Amino acid sequence: MKKSLQKKIQTEGLHFYSLIESLERHFAKLATIGIQADGSISRLAFSDAESAAMAYIRAEGESFGLEGHYDGIGNLVLSMPGGHQRRILIGSHVDSVPHGGNYDGTVGVVGALEAQRQIVDECQTLDLGIDLVVWRGEEYTFNAVYKGSSAAFGCSEPQILHNVYNDQSLRDAIRMQGFDPSYVDESRPSFEPGYIDSIEAYLEMHIEQGVFLERENKDLGIVESISGDRRFLIVLEGRFDHSGATPMGMKYRNDVNLAMAYILTRLDQLGRDRLQRGHEFTQTVGIINADPEIDKKYPTVHGNSVTKVSGTGYFTLDLMGADDVFLDTYAADMHRLIWRTAKEFGVKAFIEQTDATSAVSELDDHIKARFQKAADTRGYTTMHMPSGAGHDAVVVAQAERSSRGPIPVGMLFVPCKHGISHSKDEYVTAKAVARGVEVVRDVLVEIAGEQNA
Repeated sequence: MKKSLQKKIQTEGLHFYSLIESLERHFAKLATIGIQADGSISRLAFSDAESAAMAYIRAEGESFGLEGHYDGIGNLVLSMPGGHQRRILIGSHVDSVPHGGNYDGTVGVVGALEAQRQIVDECQTLDLGIDLVVWRGEEYTFNAVYKGSSAAFGCSEPQILHNVYNDQSLRDAIRMQGFDPSYVDESRPSFEPGYIDSIEAYLEMHIEQGVFLERENKDLGIVESISGDRRFLIVLEGRFDHSGATPMGMKYRNDVNLAMAYILTRLDQLGRDRLQRGHEFTQTVGIINADPEIDKKYPTVHGNSVTKVSGTGYFTLDLMGADDVFLDTYAADMHRLIWRTAKEFGVKAFIEQTDATSAVSELDDHIKARFQKAADTRGYTTMHMPSGAGHDAVVVAQAERSSRGPIPVGMLFVPCKHGISHSKDEYVTAKAVARGVEVVRDVLVEIAGEQNA
């Protein structure tokens, strides 16, 4: 045995090193599914790649005794044996954004899988079952997020079935993977009502997708809140003119690009003002005149050229924060600013809201306390923090059991390199994930074991 490996085992324990090896094996396999020429990952919602990744997770779980099945919309559930009447749900997603990374979502899935493996190997007798769920389509594709989890709890918005990505509607994409879009069409839960009622808690582990844990040198983040979003497409219409023959100035030109430049600058100023007033949120312009699907709706954008005054343009705007009231108020201010500036430059502005999800302002206090206790016991450093990104946990937290109200929800973050996410450079060490797995495993056993007390 190499001295470096021997020292590592002596320092951290053979069990911990074995866990790291298993995690690295999972990440290496998933990195081959949806791999692109530039090294990025595209495992898009309801694609063959997403299905292949889920099939891998199912096979891994069934290899050590888990019982797997898909629900009607395609969410994968892997249950520990025992036929439990009540259960803890734990999981995340394996789909990615276009040209994204290999760890967003998958950390929570393979981490949950390894936590289940540990409990099975220990022959733990628990009163509650522990089910791993791999949600379909968490990422923002087909102009919608949380597609699988929303369908599971019957809170889908039927109109999303008409949304198109890569020349395919969401309805057809679901069918192509062998599942039933009527659950979305009818806002009918793909989870059985009795199954929803049996859920005692939901846990999700995830990469932070930010820099705080790494910069503060903390092992784990205990999530306090999860951001909601308001997303918009802003289309500007002016007039095409010759760039040399048309004098500069608003008297002669209805210049979309100039109007857009001022709008974006003023939006940045508006956002900075609200941040200075103490509001916590983010504002991001993601796309400018560069989306194939939007181009199909507004083909005149291709009329822009070097020798023209621009006549058509568009951009997307993403607002995220944990205060729904503020997001709606800010969105109204944003509308007024865009319309006022567009009028000033003699162009028309059309604003379409493409997505809106609610925030969760406070995750379950009891689960947060359990995470803290488990981390302290193992000697891991933590910080309590908000999630600037959205997660399927939002849907679970807002779901209702028929007689017992909301499902208690908790989230645990692990640090990622330089905070980079939604990029081929996204990376997290297996050691960092292993720490999260150990804490998650301890909390699962504590919750399930207390039922026997």
